Order: sequence, then structure tokens, then C-alpha cells
Amino acid sequence: MENEKEIKKIIEQSGNTFHCKVINFLKNKGWHTLVSPYYMDLGTNKAREIDLVAENHWVRKGDYSLGKHGSVIFKLFIECKYIPQPTVFWFSNRDLTSAKKWVVANTGLPENNTYTDQHHYLSPNLNVAKLFASKSKQGMEGEAIYKALNQSLNAMAYLRGRESLDPKFPKQDKPILSTVEMPVIVCNSFDDFYRVEMDKPDEVRPIDGNFQLEVNYAYIDNQNNRKSEYFLIDVIDFNKLDDFMKVLEGDKNIMFTIL
Repeated sequence: MENEKEIKKIIEQSGNTFHCKVINFLKNKGWHTLVSPYYMDLGTNKAREIDLVAENHWVRKGDYSLGKHGSVIFKLFIECKYIPQPTVFWFSNRDLTSAKKWVVANTGLPENNTYTDQHHYLSPNLNVAKLFASKSKQGMEGEAIYKALNQSLNAMAYLRGRESLDPKFPKQDKPILSTVEMPVIVCNSFDDFYRVEMDKPDEVRPIDGNFQLEVNYAYIDNQNNRKSEYFLIDVIDFNKLDDFMKVLEGDKNIMFTIL
């Protein structure tokens, strides 16, 4: 092809190769996916998109009298990011009160329950990232992580509550026990991620496992209402995406135990 070099350059710079790797991973795990859906951002009156919405559901059959028969649906609003340069995250104690309120309000799990406390947002001794910075010369809006969190949260604010991505589901004989919608950032690698504890700012360590980013997010919803919400965003190393799938499986098992 005459333009072979130019075509290869477009492919290399687009980021779509990594995007496709995430899509294919989830499809192979049985997730239904919606690729790059567009929506109108009422706050800016601009069309925007998110890389991926992924949905999986689990069905448990049981005695109706025990409240066990039904399904749990997880829907993830995913932004895929190729990280081009070192990025530092500042970690501190999670806002446990807000995290518990989110879990109770968005999963159907009850308050003051030992099973609820096993949800991965409430893991004991969990510090979360609250600040981040890189060598970007474009300011905050040029930060890869800032773009990712804003795109995942903004899309979730507009697109959550929509119909299932699976055209064969739900069926009337499978009542929905809960639908949990969560923002997620999947990175190609954590090789250039570092952490600093806010109470020990001189100690820098590599980040070697999936973590969460805590955000208080103000936005205008799809009904043109001004809102502010607390979120925890799972930040996932693609190489540890299987680990995250196991975490979600654990959350699902907790929900089936008590819903």
C-alpha cells in the first residue's frame, strides 16, 4: 500500500489497539459491551463519548420464600488509557462514611451488616488516591488520569439507568435483585505509576496493584439538574484485569448471600 507507513502511524497513535484489547478481554469473559457510545453533555452542549460500557449479569435460582431467586447486574463505565509518562498519586484514608453511603444506595446491600462491609469499596485499611500529577505541560486538562476520570464519571451520569446491553435479558422469570453501575479506568500498565502517602510525602514507591481514586464530582445530569456525588473509581492495570474480575465476583457473591 502506498500509505502503509502513514496507516501504521495512525494505528500506533490512536490508542484504539489497547481499547480493542480491553473489549476482547471482556467479551471472552462473557461480558456484553457497547463500544464508544456518544451522548450530549448538557453542561457544555457538546457531544462526548466514553470508550466502553460493559455489562454482566449473574442468575441465582432458589426458593422464592428466601428471596434468593433472581439476578445481579454489574455495568461498568470504562475509560481505557495508555499512560505515556510517569504519574504520581497521593494516597490517604478513604472517606469511609461516604463510601458506605454509596454502597448502600447503589447496591441494595443493607446498612450495618458484616456482609456489606466485605464489599471491595469498604475493604479494611484501604487507602485511596486523592491527588495526582504528571509531567504534562497542558495543565490539569492535559492529564491522562484527569481525562479518564472525567470521561468515565460524566458518561456514567448521563448513561446510567438505561436498558440492558443483553437483548435476551432480563426475562420475567428472572427478577433483578440489583443493578450496580460503577466507573472504571483501565490502564495499559502501572510501570510508570508511583504513590506517595499524604502523611509521609517524602517516601515514593511504585504502585504494584489495582487501586481506587476518590472523587467528589459536581455535574449537570440528563434532566438538567445540578448534582454533586461521591465516587470511588477503580483504577486497573490491564495485566491485573483478571484480579478485578475476581473482586467483582466476590461482590456478587456477597449480594446473593443477603439480598
